Amino acid sequence: MPYNGNIKIINRGNMSYSESPIDERYRLLLLEHYLDGALEAPYKGFKKWTFVCPFCGSLSGKDYKKKEKKGSLLWDVRQHSWVFFCARKRSIECMNGKSFGNLISALNPALAEAYRRERWHSGTTGKGHNCRAPESVGCISTGSFGSMRSRSIPDSATNR
Repeated sequence: MPYNGNIKIINRGNMSYSESPIDERYRLLLLEHYLDGALEAPYKGFKKWTFVCPFCGSLSGKDYKKKEKKGSLLWDVRQHSWVFFCARKRSIECMNGKSFGNLISALNPALAEAYRRERWHSGTTGKGHNCRAPESVGCISTGSFGSMRSRSIPDSATNR
């Protein structure tokens, strides 16, 4: 598969999608450790993964219903990222689709913070991107709005 800088370009006939190495690493991690029974399938010229929904899969009464693969991870061309959808929609968590970052956050908040931190270091968070800034990066707090500057004046500056 050809590479274009840091983004992998995958051609599917006349359509192509680009997945960053960070998204690929976290997608594979989710598929291996958090999403039960994941299977790859073609979908409108792109890849799609189907799996047991992590939110409503255990809510079904019968064992065979619990194993149905109703959750999907689909490529969204507009967001240039993966999107989660559930066909069953029996839980409040899976009523609406989730962006890839929000899916990670719902499954494991600590992993989501690490994902946002990696995206922040690569410069792909905040306005114009599909991932918000992390809560803190090293000793720098990004605050609730992703701002790196402090709004308060340091005490040593006011005592001069």
